[in-house]
Amino acid sequence: MKQWLSHPDDVERQVAEWQQAYPDLLTVEYSTQYSGRPVYALTITDPTIPSEGKRKALIFKPHAHEPAPLAAQMNFMAQLLTGKALDGSPAAIDRDRYLATCLLCFMPDANPAGTAAAPVEAWDGASYTNEEFWAWMRGVDPETGKMWKRLDLWDDTVEAPLPTRYGIVYEQISAHEYVEPNRHPRSSLMQWLRTLQARHEWDRLLDLHQTEFEGQTQNCMVILPTLFDEQTPERQALERDWAEAILRAWGQLPGGRPIAVAEPLGYTGQQRQYFVEVWGEVYRSANIISTEIQNNSPLTPPALQQELNEVAIVATLEHMLRDG
Repeated sequence: MKQWLSHPDDVERQVAEWQQAYPDLLTVEYSTQYSGRPVYALTITDPTIPSEGKRKALIFKPHAHEPAPLAAQMNFMAQLLTGKALDGSPAAIDRDRYLATCLLCFMPDANPAGTAAAPVEAWDGASYTNEEFWAWMRGVDPETGKMWKRLDLWDDTVEAPLPTRYGIVYEQISAHEYVEPNRHPRSSLMQWLRTLQARHEWDRLLDLHQTEFEGQTQNCMVILPTLFDEQTPERQALERDWAEAILRAWGQLPGGRPIAVAEPLGYTGQQRQYFVEVWGEVYRSANIISTEIQNNSPLTPPALQQELNEVAIVATLEHMLRDG
Protein backbone atom coordinates (compact mmCIF):
# COMPACT_ATOMS: atom_id res chain seq x y z
CA MET A 1 0.00 0.00 0.00
CA LYS A 2 1.17 3.53 -0.69
CA GLN A 3 2.28 5.53 2.32
CA TRP A 4 0.44 8.73 1.26
CA LEU A 5 -3.24 8.17 1.98
CA SER A 6 -5.43 11.27 1.73
CA HIS A 7 -8.43 10.76 -0.56
CA PRO A 8 -11.59 10.48 1.57
CA ASP A 9 -12.70 7.30 -0.21
CA ASP A 10 -9.40 5.65 0.76
CA VAL A 11 -9.61 7.06 4.28
CA GLU A 12 -13.10 5.64 4.78
CA ARG A 13 -12.01 2.20 3.57
CA GLN A 14 -8.93 2.22 5.79
CA VAL A 15 -10.83 3.31 8.89
CA ALA A 16 -13.40 0.55 8.30
CA GLU A 17 -10.58 -2.02 8.02
CA TRP A 18 -8.96 -0.77 11.21
CA GLN A 19 -12.28 -0.71 13.05
CA GLN A 20 -12.83 -4.38 12.24
CA ALA A 21 -9.25 -5.47 12.93
CA TYR A 22 -8.48 -3.41 16.06
CA PRO A 23 -11.76 -2.79 17.93
CA ASP A 24 -9.93 -2.99 21.25
CA LEU A 25 -7.54 -0.14 20.42
CA LEU A 26 -9.63 2.09 18.13
CA THR A 27 -12.89 3.89 18.83
CA VAL A 28 -14.48 5.27 15.66
CA GLU A 29 -16.92 8.17 15.91
CA TYR A 30 -18.08 10.53 13.20
CA SER A 31 -20.44 13.34 12.37
CA THR A 32 -21.88 13.62 8.88
CA GLN A 33 -21.34 16.59 6.60
CA TYR A 34 -24.17 18.05 4.56
CA SER A 35 -22.46 16.29 1.63
CA GLY A 36 -22.83 12.94 3.40
CA ARG A 37 -19.11 12.50 4.11
CA PRO A 38 -18.09 11.32 7.61
CA VAL A 39 -15.92 13.63 9.71
CA TYR A 40 -14.07 11.24 11.97
CA ALA A 41 -12.93 11.49 15.56
CA LEU A 42 -10.67 8.46 16.01
CA THR A 43 -9.53 7.61 19.54
CA ILE A 44 -6.62 5.23 20.05
CA THR A 45 -5.39 3.88 23.39
CA ASP A 46 -4.78 0.63 25.29
CA PRO A 47 -8.14 0.10 27.02
CA THR A 48 -6.70 -2.35 29.55
CA ILE A 49 -4.96 0.57 31.26
CA PRO A 50 -7.27 3.10 32.98
CA SER A 51 -7.55 6.36 31.08
CA GLU A 52 -7.67 8.54 34.21
CA GLY A 53 -3.89 8.81 34.50
CA LYS A 54 -3.13 8.98 30.80
CA ARG A 55 -1.96 12.09 28.97
CA LYS A 56 -4.47 13.19 26.36
CA ALA A 57 -3.78 14.80 22.99
CA LEU A 58 -6.20 15.93 20.28
CA ILE A 59 -4.69 16.23 16.79
CA PHE A 60 -6.64 17.67 13.87
CA LYS A 61 -6.54 19.14 10.34
CA PRO A 62 -9.07 21.86 9.43
CA HIS A 63 -8.45 22.60 5.74
CA ALA A 64 -9.23 20.55 2.62
CA HIS A 65 -6.48 22.11 0.50
CA GLU A 66 -3.82 20.99 3.01
CA PRO A 67 -3.63 17.20 2.60
CA ALA A 68 -0.22 16.41 4.13
CA PRO A 69 -1.50 16.56 7.74
CA LEU A 70 -4.16 14.01 6.76
CA ALA A 71 -1.61 11.69 5.15
CA ALA A 72 0.63 12.05 8.21
CA GLN A 73 -2.15 11.24 10.68
CA MET A 74 -3.18 8.16 8.68
CA ASN A 75 0.40 6.87 8.61
CA PHE A 76 0.89 7.63 12.31
CA MET A 77 -2.34 5.84 13.24
CA ALA A 78 -1.30 2.84 11.12
CA GLN A 79 1.86 2.55 13.22
CA LEU A 80 -0.08 2.82 16.48
CA LEU A 81 -2.61 0.19 15.48
CA THR A 82 -0.64 -2.27 13.38
CA GLY A 83 2.98 -1.77 14.38
CA LYS A 84 3.75 -0.93 10.75
CA ALA A 85 3.62 2.13 8.52
CA LEU A 86 1.19 2.13 5.63
CA ASP A 87 3.94 0.97 3.27
CA GLY A 88 4.58 -2.08 5.44
CA SER A 89 7.82 -0.89 7.03
CA PRO A 90 8.27 -1.33 10.80
CA ALA A 91 6.83 1.39 13.02
CA ALA A 92 9.28 4.22 13.69
CA ILE A 93 7.45 5.35 16.83
CA ASP A 94 7.37 4.19 20.45
CA ARG A 95 4.07 2.41 19.86
CA ASP A 96 3.69 0.44 23.11
CA ARG A 97 4.58 3.44 25.26
CA TYR A 98 2.11 5.72 23.50
CA LEU A 99 -0.72 3.16 23.74
CA ALA A 100 -0.05 2.57 27.44
CA THR A 101 0.42 6.16 28.57
CA CYS A 102 -1.68 8.25 26.17
CA LEU A 103 -5.24 8.65 24.99
CA LEU A 104 -4.97 10.08 21.49
CA CYS A 105 -7.79 11.45 19.39
CA PHE A 106 -7.30 12.23 15.71
CA MET A 107 -9.57 14.29 13.47
CA PRO A 108 -7.68 13.54 10.26
CA ASP A 109 -9.89 15.65 7.98
CA ALA A 110 -12.46 18.23 9.08
CA ASN A 111 -13.74 18.78 5.53
CA PRO A 112 -13.53 15.53 3.54
CA ALA A 113 -16.02 16.79 0.92
CA GLY A 114 -13.60 19.59 0.10
CA THR A 115 -10.63 17.23 0.06
CA ALA A 116 -12.46 14.89 -2.33
CA ALA A 117 -13.05 17.79 -4.75
CA ALA A 118 -9.34 18.63 -5.09
CA PRO A 119 -7.80 17.89 -8.51
CA VAL A 120 -4.78 16.19 -6.89
CA GLU A 121 -4.15 14.15 -3.74
CA ALA A 122 -0.92 16.02 -2.99
CA TRP A 123 0.13 19.52 -3.98
CA ASP A 124 3.71 19.24 -5.19
CA GLY A 125 4.11 22.46 -7.18
CA ALA A 126 4.43 20.59 -10.49
CA SER A 127 0.87 20.81 -11.81
CA TYR A 128 -0.41 24.15 -10.54
CA THR A 129 1.12 27.54 -9.89
CA ASN A 130 0.32 29.07 -6.52
CA GLU A 131 -2.18 31.43 -8.14
CA GLU A 132 -3.96 28.43 -9.67
CA PHE A 133 -3.74 26.58 -6.35
CA TRP A 134 -5.26 29.53 -4.46
CA ALA A 135 -8.15 29.60 -6.95
CA TRP A 136 -8.80 25.95 -6.14
CA MET A 137 -8.63 26.85 -2.45
CA ARG A 138 -11.17 29.71 -2.33
CA GLY A 139 -12.76 29.53 -5.75
CA VAL A 140 -12.39 31.36 -9.05
CA ASP A 141 -13.38 35.00 -9.08
CA PRO A 142 -15.53 35.56 -12.22
CA GLU A 143 -14.18 39.08 -12.69
CA THR A 144 -10.45 38.42 -12.34
CA GLY A 145 -10.12 34.69 -13.00
CA LYS A 146 -7.99 34.52 -9.85
CA MET A 147 -8.71 33.66 -6.22
CA TRP A 148 -12.15 34.55 -4.85
CA LYS A 149 -12.50 36.19 -1.42
CA ARG A 150 -12.10 34.76 2.07
CA LEU A 151 -15.27 34.58 4.18
CA ASP A 152 -16.19 32.85 7.41
CA LEU A 153 -19.77 32.17 6.22
CA TRP A 154 -21.46 32.82 2.88
CA ASP A 155 -24.74 32.02 1.17
CA ASP A 156 -24.80 31.38 -2.56
CA THR A 157 -28.26 32.93 -2.86
CA VAL A 158 -26.98 36.19 -1.39
CA GLU A 159 -23.29 36.54 -2.25
CA ALA A 160 -22.52 38.17 -5.58
CA PRO A 161 -20.76 37.72 -7.82
CA LEU A 162 -20.42 34.01 -7.06
CA PRO A 163 -17.19 32.18 -7.85
CA THR A 164 -17.30 30.26 -11.11
CA ARG A 165 -15.86 27.30 -9.20
CA TYR A 166 -16.47 27.01 -5.47
CA GLY A 167 -13.33 26.78 -3.35
CA ILE A 168 -12.51 23.46 -1.71
CA VAL A 169 -11.60 25.18 1.56
CA TYR A 170 -15.27 25.86 2.24
CA GLU A 171 -17.50 23.29 3.91
CA GLN A 172 -21.10 23.21 2.72
CA ILE A 173 -23.36 23.18 5.80
CA SER A 174 -26.81 23.61 4.20
CA ALA A 175 -28.37 23.83 0.76
CA HIS A 176 -26.85 27.27 0.20
CA GLU A 177 -24.44 28.01 3.09
CA TYR A 178 -20.69 27.49 3.22
CA VAL A 179 -18.13 28.07 5.99
CA GLU A 180 -14.38 28.03 6.40
CA PRO A 181 -13.93 25.22 8.96
CA ASN A 182 -11.71 26.99 11.48
CA ARG A 183 -13.57 30.29 11.27
CA HIS A 184 -17.18 29.46 12.02
CA PRO A 185 -18.86 27.67 14.96
CA ARG A 186 -21.23 25.74 12.68
CA SER A 187 -18.42 23.88 10.92
CA SER A 188 -17.89 20.18 11.58
CA LEU A 189 -14.49 20.99 13.05
CA MET A 190 -15.74 23.43 15.68
CA GLN A 191 -18.72 21.25 16.60
CA TRP A 192 -16.41 18.29 17.17
CA LEU A 193 -13.98 20.40 19.20
CA ARG A 194 -16.79 21.51 21.52
CA THR A 195 -17.91 17.89 21.96
CA LEU A 196 -14.44 16.56 22.61
CA GLN A 197 -13.43 19.35 24.96
CA ALA A 198 -16.53 18.66 27.04
CA ARG A 199 -15.46 15.01 27.25
CA HIS A 200 -11.83 15.35 28.36
CA GLU A 201 -9.36 17.85 29.68
CA TRP A 202 -6.83 17.63 26.87
CA ASP A 203 -3.14 18.12 27.63
CA ARG A 204 -2.36 19.18 24.04
CA LEU A 205 -4.33 20.35 21.02
CA LEU A 206 -2.20 20.20 17.85
CA ASP A 207 -3.69 22.12 14.91
CA LEU A 208 -2.04 21.01 11.64
CA HIS A 209 -1.85 23.30 8.59
CA GLN A 210 0.05 24.02 5.39
CA THR A 211 0.98 27.27 3.64
CA GLU A 212 3.13 28.17 0.65
CA PHE A 213 6.09 30.10 2.15
CA GLU A 214 6.38 32.12 -1.06
CA GLY A 215 9.69 33.96 -1.31
CA GLN A 216 11.07 32.25 1.79
CA THR A 217 13.77 29.64 2.24
CA GLN A 218 12.01 28.08 5.23
CA ASN A 219 9.41 25.34 4.87
CA CYS A 220 7.88 24.93 8.34
CA MET A 221 6.87 27.01 11.33
CA VAL A 222 5.00 26.88 14.62
CA ILE A 223 2.32 29.45 15.36
CA LEU A 224 1.31 30.39 18.88
CA PRO A 225 -2.37 31.17 19.61
CA THR A 226 -3.75 34.45 18.32
CA LEU A 227 -4.67 35.41 21.89
CA PHE A 228 -1.32 34.25 23.29
CA ASP A 229 -0.75 37.52 25.15
CA GLU A 230 -4.01 37.01 27.06
CA GLN A 231 -3.09 33.54 28.31
CA THR A 232 -1.65 32.81 31.74
CA PRO A 233 2.14 32.98 32.09
CA GLU A 234 2.15 29.24 32.83
CA ARG A 235 0.34 28.41 29.61
CA GLN A 236 2.54 30.79 27.62
CA ALA A 237 5.69 29.11 28.97
CA LEU A 238 4.39 25.62 28.22
CA GLU A 239 3.35 26.51 24.67
CA ARG A 240 6.66 28.22 23.91
CA ASP A 241 8.61 25.23 25.23
CA TRP A 242 6.43 22.84 23.22
CA ALA A 243 6.90 24.94 20.08
CA GLU A 244 10.66 24.93 20.58
CA ALA A 245 10.62 21.12 20.90
CA ILE A 246 8.95 20.84 17.50
CA LEU A 247 11.35 23.37 15.96
CA ARG A 248 14.34 21.40 17.27
CA ALA A 249 12.95 18.15 15.88
CA TRP A 250 12.38 19.72 12.46
CA GLY A 251 15.88 21.18 12.48
CA GLN A 252 17.34 17.69 12.92
CA LEU A 253 15.43 16.34 9.93
CA PRO A 254 17.10 16.37 6.49
CA GLY A 255 15.07 18.87 4.48
CA GLY A 256 13.59 20.58 7.54
CA ARG A 257 14.06 24.37 7.35
CA PRO A 258 12.05 25.86 10.21
CA ILE A 259 11.45 29.51 10.98
CA ALA A 260 13.53 29.75 14.14
CA VAL A 261 11.05 31.41 16.52
CA ALA A 262 7.38 30.67 17.14
CA GLU A 263 5.09 33.69 17.36
CA PRO A 264 1.35 34.40 17.10
CA LEU A 265 0.08 35.50 13.71
CA GLY A 266 -0.21 39.26 13.49
CA TYR A 267 -3.90 39.31 12.60
CA THR A 268 -5.80 42.55 13.11
CA GLY A 269 -9.34 43.77 12.46
CA GLN A 270 -11.90 41.31 11.12
CA GLN A 271 -9.37 38.49 10.65
CA ARG A 272 -8.41 38.65 14.34
CA GLN A 273 -12.05 38.93 15.36
CA TYR A 274 -12.83 35.57 13.73
CA PHE A 275 -10.36 33.93 16.09
CA VAL A 276 -11.55 35.88 19.14
CA GLU A 277 -15.13 34.75 18.54
CA VAL A 278 -14.52 31.18 17.38
CA TRP A 279 -11.36 30.17 19.28
CA GLY A 280 -11.35 32.45 22.32
CA GLU A 281 -12.63 29.85 24.76
CA VAL A 282 -10.33 27.19 23.36
CA TYR A 283 -7.31 29.47 23.80
CA ARG A 284 -8.30 30.23 27.37
CA SER A 285 -8.90 26.61 28.35
CA ALA A 286 -6.36 24.52 26.44
CA ASN A 287 -2.71 24.20 25.54
CA ILE A 288 -2.79 24.63 21.77
CA ILE A 289 -0.40 25.47 18.96
CA SER A 290 -0.56 25.32 15.17
CA THR A 291 1.99 24.10 12.66
CA GLU A 292 2.47 25.14 9.04
CA ILE A 293 4.31 22.99 6.47
CA GLN A 294 5.12 24.18 2.97
CA ASN A 295 2.48 23.29 0.39
CA ASN A 296 2.53 23.25 -3.43
CA SER A 297 6.28 23.63 -3.84
CA PRO A 298 8.92 21.39 -5.42
CA LEU A 299 11.22 22.55 -2.60
CA THR A 300 9.15 20.45 -0.17
CA PRO A 301 7.84 17.35 -1.96
CA PRO A 302 4.87 15.43 -0.56
CA ALA A 303 6.97 12.81 1.22
CA LEU A 304 8.76 15.57 3.12
CA GLN A 305 5.48 17.40 3.81
CA GLN A 306 4.18 14.22 5.39
CA GLU A 307 7.36 13.56 7.35
CA LEU A 308 7.45 17.09 8.80
CA ASN A 309 3.89 16.63 10.05
CA GLU A 310 4.68 13.26 11.59
CA VAL A 311 7.73 14.70 13.31
CA ALA A 312 5.52 17.43 14.80
CA ILE A 313 3.13 14.79 16.15
CA VAL A 314 5.93 12.78 17.73
CA ALA A 315 7.55 15.89 19.23
CA THR A 316 4.18 16.88 20.68
CA LEU A 317 3.67 13.51 22.36
CA GLU A 318 7.21 13.40 23.69
CA HIS A 319 6.86 16.91 25.12
CA MET A 320 3.50 16.02 26.67
CA LEU A 321 4.91 12.89 28.34
CA ARG A 322 8.02 14.71 29.53
CA ASP A 323 5.89 17.52 30.94
CA GLY A 324 3.87 14.94 32.85
